[in-house]
Amino acid sequence: MRYAPLTSLFLLLFFALPFSGLKAQTGVKDQVVSAIGSGNAAALAKHFVANVDMALPSASDYYSKAQAEQILRKFFEEHPPKGLTIVHEGTNRGGDSYYIGNLATANGDFRVTFFLKKNGDVFQVKQLRMEAGR
Repeated sequence: MRYAPLTSLFLLLFFALPFSGLKAQTGVKDQVVSAIGSGNAAALAKHFVANVDMALPSASDYYSKAQAEQILRKFFEEHPPKGLTIVHEGTNRGGDSYYIGNLATANGDFRVTFFLKKNGDVFQVKQLRMEAGR
């Protein structure tokens, strides 16, 4: 019986640790959704990998965080967001999480897809796509 507290602690850690990354991932996802839905390019760019794969109706390429932020700022000025609703999420074979949503803007709707990749202890956006008329 002397080992019961130690065993309980081990079991708690064994089952709780896998979910700690899930919470961090969910936090980043929520921040990304909020940034897109409110048109906050600076807050969104904070979550990008060094060179993000980004495709918008007006631009498609790999961009540095600074370049991506400027392109997104222009996009949000031309299409002021009203909100982003996530309609599907999942995990690909590589372990990256993906999210698909509908972005309502003052000038029409866009289908948004973004991928989160784990880099060390943080999750970052490695790809962002916004397609018109979806």
